[in-house]
Amino acid sequence: MSDSNDDSLSRRLSSLESDLGGVSLPGPAAARRRAAQRTRNQVTGGVLAGVAAVALGVFAVSPPDFVASPDPAGPPTDSSSPTTVPTTASPPPTTPPPTTPTSDPTNGESPDDGGGQNGGSGSLVVPPGALIDLEYLIRGQESPSDWVEVPAGDSWLPCMPAASADAAAVAFQVEDYYRVEHIVEPAGPDAEARLAELRDGITSCAEGGDHSLLQEWQVTGVGDETYLLAWQGPPDTEDTTTYVEATLTRAGGFVEIVVRGGAGQDYNGIPATDDAVEAASRLCAVADTECPSEPQREQLYPEPVGDLPGWLAVDDLVEAGLTTLTKGGEVAESAEIVDYGFVGLMRDPVADGAESLEQRDYSDPEDIGGSQLTQFRATFPDAAAARAHYDALAAEAEQPTQDGDVVENTGTVSGDGYDGTSWRLTNTEFGTSWLYGAAVSGNVVTVAIYGLIGDELTPDQMRQLIDLAAQRIGG
Repeated sequence: MSDSNDDSLSRRLSSLESDLGGVSLPGPAAARRRAAQRTRNQVTGGVLAGVAAVALGVFAVSPPDFVASPDPAGPPTDSSSPTTVPTTASPPPTTPPPTTPTSDPTNGESPDDGGGQNGGSGSLVVPPGALIDLEYLIRGQESPSDWVEVPAGDSWLPCMPAASADAAAVAFQVEDYYRVEHIVEPAGPDAEARLAELRDGITSCAEGGDHSLLQEWQVTGVGDETYLLAWQGPPDTEDTTTYVEATLTRAGGFVEIVVRGGAGQDYNGIPATDDAVEAASRLCAVADTECPSEPQREQLYPEPVGDLPGWLAVDDLVEAGLTTLTKGGEVAESAEIVDYGFVGLMRDPVADGAESLEQRDYSDPEDIGGSQLTQFRATFPDAAAARAHYDALAAEAEQPTQDGDVVENTGTVSGDGYDGTSWRLTNTEFGTSWLYGAAVSGNVVTVAIYGLIGDELTPDQMRQLIDLAAQRIGG
């Protein structure tokens, strides 16, 4: 990106008060550091780029005018010269003065629309004060970004629908590559169908061509119906692509959308509920009614994997005390595994004759980059080979792997056909602490590793988790 973009990105990251500090460590220490960054709940560079990229965006509502790519004018198309925002955009739709009483957004009816039976919004209009403003965008920032209000519509962000004639809209921008837009549309009795139409249009666009739908969440506790979406698409350059977050909310007879988007190198976050709560709260406040604002998210896409045979189940983690780790990821095969041995279990199972090595991570879907449990499964040709590897692994685990390591054996487990051991490792130099263990059952050896953030997991609970893992692999 250009120097101008770099300066703006720097200011944006500063305003987010993110910590990019880190030390490059060699060998197993490097892998251990990567895991430590996750378990300390740090925001990684990828997260920051995603947050910056999603700093702002635009959205509008109306009969589907979805586009798979933006108009030629837009953000930078190469790494040296930023593209300016179109100056010929139509002026933003103005909110018509309410010549008739505004309906209560919790019932979808207008006093003049016959109880919502006329198939349209009737005399329903967007009340003044329903749109977000600059104060909301800079709220809580010690070093506010250089936000300015710009004409709504004609966005260069991908997959944006256009605003209807009776919608109220406002847009803001930071220079020429971060943007936010809030649209409120009076849809009357058609609000539910209108929200579905908008959602389907965005997801269809984001799943085609050069675009990619990243996430979709359903939110309860905000308005009557709310969805969060994240996607990527053009404009892009050699260095970056465009990332967008959107909230779609229905409150009675109104549909409103807030979209944030812009250039970024990677997306590694989840769409926040703040915009949905703020937008619904403003609408309900000026319409003199109450709206719920206690959001609860449920991920729709990618669809959660769920429990898998031979692996720890989510209920196992809950039983052991890791109640927030409700998402088990896809299983990675040997060729994809780069971090095995990043704590105290340095012995390579493949070198000891394992036919396969698999990895699965468990995390909090609403806290990307936060707490994480990692489980490995090494499958050997027979039980004797698995037992030999486990015995060697356990013996070597008692030895520190780098300066500052203090290793404590925290106990053993055993059952019908299985044995296991757990440890705690603390590094006095880096201030990190890990609980981990290994177990053998039949021809499978499993390992589970958890990096402590505080005191959320005890050695006894980790030992219990190893016992459960041993039972899952066939004990």
